[in-house]
Amino acid sequence: MSFYTGKTIKVRQPFGDFYIASIPATTLIKVCYSFSAQYGNEVLSGVQRGINDNRVKAISHFCSTNDAMFPTSIILSANLDINGENSDDPWYIDKASNLVIPSAKKNASIVDGQHRIEGLKKAIESGELNTEFDLVCAIYFELPAPKQAEVFATINFNQQKVDKSLAYQLFGYDLDSIESQFWSPDTLAIYLTRLLDKEDGSPLKGRIDFGMKKLDLSNQKENDSTDADADADTWYISTSTIVQGITSLISTNVAKDRYHLHKRRMFKKDRSILKEISSRAPLRDDYINNRDGQLYDLLNDYFTYCKEKFWDDTELNFMRKTIGIQALFDLLKYILIDVINKKENVSFEVIKKYLDKIDVVNLKGVNVNYSGIGRSQIRDILKKQCNLV
Repeated sequence: MSFYTGKTIKVRQPFGDFYIASIPATTLIKVCYSFSAQYGNEVLSGVQRGINDNRVKAISHFCSTNDAMFPTSIILSANLDINGENSDDPWYIDKASNLVIPSAKKNASIVDGQHRIEGLKKAIESGELNTEFDLVCAIYFELPAPKQAEVFATINFNQQKVDKSLAYQLFGYDLDSIESQFWSPDTLAIYLTRLLDKEDGSPLKGRIDFGMKKLDLSNQKENDSTDADADADTWYISTSTIVQGITSLISTNVAKDRYHLHKRRMFKKDRSILKEISSRAPLRDDYINNRDGQLYDLLNDYFTYCKEKFWDDTELNFMRKTIGIQALFDLLKYILIDVINKKENVSFEVIKKYLDKIDVVNLKGVNVNYSGIGRSQIRDILKKQCNLV
């Protein structure tokens, strides 16, 4: 039995689809979290401004009055934990268009509305609020941190003053425009992810989504499933999975890179400034030297090969799941590191020599665990066949 189930309305907009739901405050305070944007050890983390205790206290007192109301929506990003990893107990939309929250795990980041949530929590815990109080929520699925910050800053630039330098560092680019040489690693990763989803010839065209398609069962055919037997023609992978995979190839500390690239200086610096930060990411030089087209071509060639070898095989459904895609990114990273250690030039032709050693028969029949353990299972099998163990 799920922790919470309630009706939703789907809203389609250019930025991305989301769902409107009315969720009891007593439920919401248990399943969402907020982390404020702050600096520490030259690292920027979080999405929102810090908590203002006076504001929380005022909202708490307001909640105890007969005039208490919050008609504007709380904006949430579901299914990424506080570390930015995919949840192992995800929220989803069932076939009846209900939002299903399977457990009381904190699996939703508060993109906007943290003070209202904290104020309500304080009022509930103090006993000031003892009546039913529902909140209007706008729910996105698996928005990466830069996209969460974009939503937050877009809203709040028009409402309250937000430090611009902080906003730039939060989502890696100027709200108006910014040239690509100033893109942080995760901003470039988002750009490449969009290309993979939109470009003709991409093996991932139309398959990358903010988590909506794979978690919205209401639009799936009766015989479709999110389980391992899903039809090979109807699978999707979340934006966050692709963005995280790409960033792992060009950065070992995305937040530190973003902060260093965009911190205040007399003169604006491009990606070359990140040479000052050591990184073990195998494609770091391509990122720093603005070889974005080369990066895209390599990813496109790699996943085209993966499509033909793994994704088109109906007996390898798990290779089209999050764990399979993550394992393929892991494998690519290990191959690239081996190529670089051997002082060979990185090219898909060189990478293909590793991939050709893989016999898919060794993957068939494997009892894969559909969690983080499954990712390591797949990765280890592939590494062994590529002689990378």
